Amino acid sequence: MGTARIALIRHSITEWNEIDRIQGQFNSPLTENGINLAKSWIAKLNPQQFDAVICSDLGRAIQTAEIVTAGINIPFFMTEGLREEDWGIWSGMLLADIKNDYHEELEKQVMKGWDFRPPNGESRTEVADRAEKSLYSEINKVIKTTGNNSPKILAVSHEGVLKALIYRLLGHDFMPTPKKSLKKRRLHWLDFNGKLSIASLNNKI
Repeated sequence: MGTARIALIRHSITEWNEIDRIQGQFNSPLTENGINLAKSWIAKLNPQQFDAVICSDLGRAIQTAEIVTAGINIPFFMTEGLREEDWGIWSGMLLADIKNDYHEELEKQVMKGWDFRPPNGESRTEVADRAEKSLYSEINKVIKTTGNNSPKILAVSHEGVLKALIYRLLGHDFMPTPKKSLKKRRLHWLDFNGKLSIASLNNKI
């Protein structure tokens, strides 16, 4: 088996991102600024290099992937396994309201690290497990579909998923005190040859 290379990015800016409303597995469309930002990524991403696209089946990820690969005819795989973390009853709420109305519960959950779980939602461990499983499955679909054992793949997902996948590879404890390892709006390269590994993080796009 060869080595697949995965370019992992978060979707562009949405209406709810701009007002700090928790989307979770709900959805809101990209803003005009978000659309223009996604278009600006094309030059750095060089989408012609990719053999396929894997993305979350939520609209904001699909919209971002479609903008970046517009006019390019490559296989496009959507999977619910790369959806954002389910934020349970906090989904759709403003972050400021969660901090105000659920202050004690939020603080308690933040200190649980990988076991952080919004009420009736998913833990970060569960997110990492299903995202990793889904990514493995979709990469193998790309290899089977393209006949290429070492494909380059663009993967478009969400902040919580990116953190869960990469923090697991880094051995990060997900506690609030260590310095953040991932910068916003950056490109992260992963390799896959039966298991995932980090090639490079925080590349500018």
